[in-house]
Amino acid sequence: MESLQFLAWIIVHIAIPIFAPIALLPLLALSRTFRLSVNGVVYNAVKNGQLLWAGIAMCAGTCYEIALYLGNASPLGRSMAWLGLSACIFVITFSAVLVMLGAIDGLDEGGDAYREEPSRIMVISILLTAAAAGVFGGAHYLIAVN
Repeated sequence: MESLQFLAWIIVHIAIPIFAPIALLPLLALSRTFRLSVNGVVYNAVKNGQLLWAGIAMCAGTCYEIALYLGNASPLGRSMAWLGLSACIFVITFSAVLVMLGAIDGLDEGGDAYREEPSRIMVISILLTAAAAGVFGGAHYLIAVN
């Protein structure tokens, strides 16, 4: 696989789903309605685990790529693929539970609540989404090389 082609794949499948929504949120300052509340909008968007939706989608994409690979895999590759598939299913399930817990936590606080320290769900969501992105990119690269 060419490195430029892989870089383009990373931009389209990983960077845009994670960073485009976050980068576009400050554009709310252009509207009169949200101009005063735009300061903490990025924090409020990811504080309750909403970033995990991107991680869930990336794990689903990884499951699809691994499932396609299983048809032509060697015995060692097959066992590694099943391990990766199981890990992705675990991350999808765990992420869905965290999103639910984050949504429940969000009911107790106001819409513009901002805390000095990030919540545990926010930190875990960033780490899980980064891990999902790494596994998605790694699986795509390794499958394309083989």
